[in-house]
Amino acid sequence: DDSSIFDGLMEEDEKDKAKRVSRNKSEKKRRDQFNVLIKELGTMLPGNTRKMDKSTILQKSIDFLRKHKEIAAQSESSEIRQDWKPPFLSNEEFTQLMLEALDGFFLAIMTDGNIIYVSESVTSLLEHLPSDLVDQNLLNFLPLGEHSDVYKALSSHILEGETLTPEYLKTKNQLEFCCHMLRGTIDPKEPPVYEYVKFIGNFKSLNNVPNSTRNGLEGVIQRSLRPAFEDRVCFIATVRLAKPQFIKEMCTVEEPNEEFTSRHSLEWKFLFLDHRAPPIIGYLPFEVLGTSGYDYYHV
Repeated sequence: DDSSIFDGLMEEDEKDKAKRVSRNKSEKKRRDQFNVLIKELGTMLPGNTRKMDKSTILQKSIDFLRKHKEIAAQSESSEIRQDWKPPFLSNEEFTQLMLEALDGFFLAIMTDGNIIYVSESVTSLLEHLPSDLVDQNLLNFLPLGEHSDVYKALSSHILEGETLTPEYLKTKNQLEFCCHMLRGTIDPKEPPVYEYVKFIGNFKSLNNVPNSTRNGLEGVIQRSLRPAFEDRVCFIATVRLAKPQFIKEMCTVEEPNEEFTSRHSLEWKFLFLDHRAPPIIGYLPFEVLGTSGYDYYHV
């Protein structure tokens, strides 16, 4: 009986040992697989130039994924919805058309009034080239009597030493005001003419500007010593004429000349085609909008 009991204990011991061996093998397999995955993850991290421990690799991966999620959410919020934007137009082209229809243009200025970006539609509305306004102060294009009010409106939103937290920018970043803005002129001897305009926009950190907007600002910021703008705030606004220009183009004399007007993007895509074009070229405006003019020119 004692021998049978001993044999039973030995058998149980062998079973326990076999289970431990199997468990240890499974644990080792999981650890090896985990180490392989961590090593592969480490090689995929951007800027990986040194050997990192597991916790550092995991922390950097979490930081990267969090930043990627924020950028994706930001891009989605700035993307124009496809259900009311024609698919053949890019965001930039559609925005340009909308600005023209609204008699408006985009303007980005620092809180001290320095202009860092102007959209091209300013030319047809105020007869300024964007290059004439960039790196100038907005106050230079306003009547003297409005300088104080506009400067206070811009500077009072971001006080010196104010912490630029996301909560601050969400609650205090909106601004709307009206003023008169100088029209451009070829002859400097002509008396100044001012147009009454309305600014509607938001303050944004230059480190948090959406990509669709940053593409336009990038070159200007680089030219103006980009490091000086780190952690600073700019005011991005739509500037609209208070008095809409219902008649943008007017033909004063009816002539039999076969001519028409079209507007193009920098890639020479059609943005506008007037009503005189179809009898001349055989295309309706909606047939050519968004297509390249080079597709129709033959030498």
